[in-house]
Amino acid sequence: MPLAKLGYEYGHFIFNPPFNPRKSVEVGKEHFHFIRPDDLIVLATRPPLDDPKHGDRKLVRQSRTHLEKQIFAEFRKYLAVCARSHVRLTEAVGAKFKQADLVFHQHKSARLKYYMRLDEFRPKLVPKNSDIAIGFFLRTKTIPEYGCSLLASFGMGGRETLIWNHIVRTRFPELVSRCAFIVAEMNLARIPDTPVTLDFADEVKAKILLEHPAI
Repeated sequence: MPLAKLGYEYGHFIFNPPFNPRKSVEVGKEHFHFIRPDDLIVLATRPPLDDPKHGDRKLVRQSRTHLEKQIFAEFRKYLAVCARSHVRLTEAVGAKFKQADLVFHQHKSARLKYYMRLDEFRPKLVPKNSDIAIGFFLRTKTIPEYGCSLLASFGMGGRETLIWNHIVRTRFPELVSRCAFIVAEMNLARIPDTPVTLDFADEVKAKILLEHPAI
């Protein structure tokens, strides 16, 4: 494993249940006293920065914990919008990137539907028979108020996330030691409906579209 080769050992699984206004109490920083400055927090799912505002079919609710809020603050340097159907990069990261504003299918897995630059108003449609998926990767030195570093790697759906993380581990292991924000493209046209293993992911064509140094 790439992280093990860097000297990291598995520590804690941090539960992040959705916040329930009727039952939940917001969890403060004091509950995360076990986090140390030399720790690395790994997030392998999409951060639901803007899910409550979009009304998408698949909604991920925030936990509203102190730690989640600080992680989201780090993401906001790179993602102006992040919901199941829509991701928009910040001006600082995506100003010159042709795929900085991305819209995804909700009823066709999580494939890319169309995209455009930040300064455009006419989207570029992806062909209907296309199976292009997007993977995101973020590695930062610190999380605000905690001092530990962050590694996040995710796609826009569960299967896309699983495939992308496999590709990172097997083809781009050097990313885990490089502080950067990455946007990648995967062609999932020929993946099996009911795979037994992840071996099929070794044949998925993938390429990095954008690499921006961590801010």
